[in-house]
Amino acid sequence: MAEHLRQLFRLSIALMALPFLAGCAIPAAADPAAAGGVELLDQRVLRREDGPLGIPVGGLSEIAVMAPVDDTGLGRFLAISDDRGEWGPPRALRLDIRFDLKSNRFRVFDRDWQWLVATAADEVTKPDVVDGEALRYDPFTERMIWSSEGWPQSRVPPGLYESTLDGELVRQLPLPAHFLPDAGKPQRRGIRPNKGIEGLDLSPDGRQITFLSEFALAQDQYPGRAVHRPILRVATYDRRTGREVAEHGYRLELQPDPQQPGMSGGTEINGAVSILMLGDGRYLVLERGFWFGYRLRVRLYLADPAEAEDLLAREAPLDADVVTAQKWLVSDLIGAGLPADNWEGMAFGPDLRDGRKTLILVSDDNFNQIFQSTIIAWIALPPLDSEAHRAKAP
Repeated sequence: MAEHLRQLFRLSIALMALPFLAGCAIPAAADPAAAGGVELLDQRVLRREDGPLGIPVGGLSEIAVMAPVDDTGLGRFLAISDDRGEWGPPRALRLDIRFDLKSNRFRVFDRDWQWLVATAADEVTKPDVVDGEALRYDPFTERMIWSSEGWPQSRVPPGLYESTLDGELVRQLPLPAHFLPDAGKPQRRGIRPNKGIEGLDLSPDGRQITFLSEFALAQDQYPGRAVHRPILRVATYDRRTGREVAEHGYRLELQPDPQQPGMSGGTEINGAVSILMLGDGRYLVLERGFWFGYRLRVRLYLADPAEAEDLLAREAPLDADVVTAQKWLVSDLIGAGLPADNWEGMAFGPDLRDGRKTLILVSDDNFNQIFQSTIIAWIALPPLDSEAHRAKAP
């Protein structure tokens, strides 16, 4: 969760002390014309008291499939919390969800906590602070692969980890050197504070991890450089060898758009918060941003890296003319009817009877639940055909 949004929501708490603001919601920028055929099927709000063991539900930053939906409509999911230890140990919320494919509704059943760092293997050091952001589950090894944004103020770097279902931290995966932040002021290299790895996914066989940070690395978008659409590095990592095997660029959209009357284009307040691989090299990216005066925007993009420039051996700052993945707008999700909230995670849900693919989305309430809620939403997607989306390319 980016720090600018944390500050916004802290400010919201203070503002809610004013009686005339009671019942306010996050202001949003909705574009129904860009909804793109996405359909909101159903949604459920989880209350803080719905958390097991007296630990409140909150801070859910990503959702992952643990057990695919079976013939009865029952599936199991994991949602990682970005709580830094204020409410409980590092954890993910395990959810059993039953889908009714006749009515296109769902119900949340059993809930339990899945510990991420209850213990650690002898050769692994527990991080001093865990700020969980991204999460996927590998059914072949029965391990959770997850990221922590770290805590720069305490000199805790971001990281990628593997844990067993018993809560044993068994591995810290080495990040490529150019992702590691330096200690300079201003920072000149690596993942920037509060803009860590918010999106990761596994190959179908679980052997590779593809991940990206929320925003451009410091060397690719540091203060004083010309402002372009920020370029994120999408890295693919081999779990067996511990080496990066591929890397390309993905361009974020500006937020707000530069052409908005009376407003200059922004970059710092838009970010990539989740990624889902499609199995053919293409992937979905969830971009979310907030700009004071322009409001919240949540959009889903389809990306194809087939013609992107190879960045594997390129640690130097990226030029504005780097050939990045092609991308197409799938949907403005707020315009499609999704509630205006801090949406941060997505996973595939069951296919519908008419063949449409679906996504399960989760929002991060930042433990305030004044302007926000913890919401599980189910949406249906249009066909993910690159040509069909070409006309909507940014």
